[in-house]
Amino acid sequence: MKHVSFTQLMTYVRCPEHYLFRYVLGIKRPPGKAMKHGFALHETFAYHFDQKKKDSKGLKVRDAKEFFVEVFRNALEEYEIEMEETKSLITKEFLLKEKEIDVNQLVATGLRGIDVYFKEMNPKMFPDLVEEPFAIPAGNNLQLVGKIDMTDKKGVIHELKTTRRMPNVQDINLDQQLAIYQLAYQMLKGRPSKGITKDYIVFSKRDAKIVQFKVLKPLFDKNVVFRNIATIMEAVYRNIFYCIHPAESWVCSKEWCGYYKLHGELRRVGLAKFMAKYIIATKYENSTNIRK
Repeated sequence: MKHVSFTQLMTYVRCPEHYLFRYVLGIKRPPGKAMKHGFALHETFAYHFDQKKKDSKGLKVRDAKEFFVEVFRNALEEYEIEMEETKSLITKEFLLKEKEIDVNQLVATGLRGIDVYFKEMNPKMFPDLVEEPFAIPAGNNLQLVGKIDMTDKKGVIHELKTTRRMPNVQDINLDQQLAIYQLAYQMLKGRPSKGITKDYIVFSKRDAKIVQFKVLKPLFDKNVVFRNIATIMEAVYRNIFYCIHPAESWVCSKEWCGYYKLHGELRRVGLAKFMAKYIIATKYENSTNIRK
């Protein structure tokens, strides 16, 4: 049985070549401080929800902040190791952008996010499922796997996101993951959910605020989602990989794309030679890791 996550599917949608590098060839991507910051916040709230599920109280604000700082500190240590491991991929522009990111400012931003969430949202939250894994049969010997962030005791699914861009209704309408969450909840609990709430902590330079979108029924149904999954996986099986962004797009810029050098190499040598080179390299790396 093969497994695919929604994150993997959306990676292909955003950039099929990125999917090739990361999930087919297993090439590590250079990390980002902002990604580590988001990870630390996610871990903090997951731990808080899990504790609150057990004792109905969860963490105090002070403890949540201390937990976040500790997780972020550990994540930054991993960041340095990963930067060294992927240094051959990193452009000067990417490295300069990362160096300009102020870690202290990221810490302060995270603490503001925790403050506003605990003040405005936490009193209303009574967790039921927390970081609950699921595996949904998606046809053709494939399972769609993932985790539900949290559901409350009323049967509402909650997805918590942190962002610097103000979300809008179109973002929600285009989110096929909502239909997956509803299907997963039905499978896990044996009954339909009472809806989905996307809870955003939106950061600006000086403050943070909560933005909520409540969805009773996702725009996409499960049949549409499964057809899209089948289409993507068929493309993967056929080795259809390309870069969908124009050259001038910031997404594919030297500052922001950790795989920028690989995109260029792929275009120069072609898919067959590129895959042969990196499949061999990946097998060698795996064999040396086993010997260690």
